[in-house]
Amino acid sequence: MTVRKKGDRLRLPPIVAGEWRGEIVASASVNFGQVVQPGPPRQSVEFTYIILPATLIMPDAAFRWPGIVMIMAPTPLKTQFPDAGTLFQADRLPSLSLSLQVTRAQFSDMLPRIEARRFKDFYFTVEEASEGPWPVRSWGMGTMTA
Repeated sequence: MTVRKKGDRLRLPPIVAGEWRGEIVASASVNFGQVVQPGPPRQSVEFTYIILPATLIMPDAAFRWPGIVMIMAPTPLKTQFPDAGTLFQADRLPSLSLSLQVTRAQFSDMLPRIEARRFKDFYFTVEEASEGPWPVRSWGMGTMTA
């Protein structure tokens, strides 16, 4: 049995740019809603997103980060998306959050496959950043047809 000395901390590997991969490890949470934005004029805005528990794996690394993937369909008010997504590191936990942007059509195409648990593996490309959050240049998921 190994005893940790007081002050010893788990040293996590630094986040690096490159080709990452991931694995969905549990069922998804699908969320729909609407909120009124103050005006003038007041405007009702919808929100739609999916949360997937996942393991995220850096390029050439044995360490597997616990994390979540949030897939968001845009509201009509947001029309500019300079990145395919963003990777965030939690402040107090050894975990990552991956936020991915999709179109409404892509979200609709993905939803039945996510509900049927057909997606398992995915990949994404993290770009250089001086510090987090890290921009995601591309991502993808695939499934076999029935």
